[in-house]
Amino acid sequence: MEERDKISGLRRNILLTMSIFFVVQCAIFLTFALVVGFESQYWTIFLPISTGFHILILILLLLFQNDFYIESTGQKLDRINLANIITLSRVSSMPTLLVLVIAAKEYSIRLPVLILIALIFLTDFFDGLISRKTNQVTKIGRIMDSVSDYALLIVLSIIFQYYLLIPGWLFWLIIARFGIQGLLMAVLMIIEKRIEPKSTFMGKVTIASIMVLYTLEILRVILQAPSHLAFRIAEWIVAIIIVIGIFDKIASFFDTLKSKPSAP
Repeated sequence: MEERDKISGLRRNILLTMSIFFVVQCAIFLTFALVVGFESQYWTIFLPISTGFHILILILLLLFQNDFYIESTGQKLDRINLANIITLSRVSSMPTLLVLVIAAKEYSIRLPVLILIALIFLTDFFDGLISRKTNQVTKIGRIMDSVSDYALLIVLSIIFQYYLLIPGWLFWLIIARFGIQGLLMAVLMIIEKRIEPKSTFMGKVTIASIMVLYTLEILRVILQAPSHLAFRIAEWIVAIIIVIGIFDKIASFFDTLKSKPSAP
């Protein structure tokens, strides 16, 4: 009975949490829209995208409700913990960020949008820190953290290419990196019937290097600094790391397949 109560409580908490996040994202968008005056133009774009996106995340969380447990103890959760809430806040902001970037092409909100991106970046640091400090590392948290990192960097890559802050070749290299990652994960899901997030050292270095480069680009725009040779060198260094990371992911994929027990 206690187990059923926990599952029921978790479902209610997931529904409540995602509803709150949806309302918060609507409030953030409307704050930008009403101040600048583009609510009538972009609200009809934002609302269906954000609604569909939050419904999709809600469905995925309910499907993976069995992964809401603390990995060190196996304790099942009856609610989303603080670290996972921070991660979800990052995921929840993706549609808002995309539509605001589109609007920033016509309206003077570029600097506030870049500040918003910087704040979203910070959540990636705090969720991991909190989960480790409080011994609240969960399997669903690791899954969401990986997905949110990829989603955030894909969205940011589109944004940076949209404003020509990064060269086209680097954009397509980054997209290829995440496309290969998604394909390999899909194959493993078909074979193993589960998502098992597995980070490699080079994978972490790749994600960190892209985030550092994007942070530097954001600071450059905010400070209105010219694009020096140092930024071009940084882009090439990141590109080399990404290429090495692609081969590392492929090698890790085949290692995973080899380590999978053969069917009797």
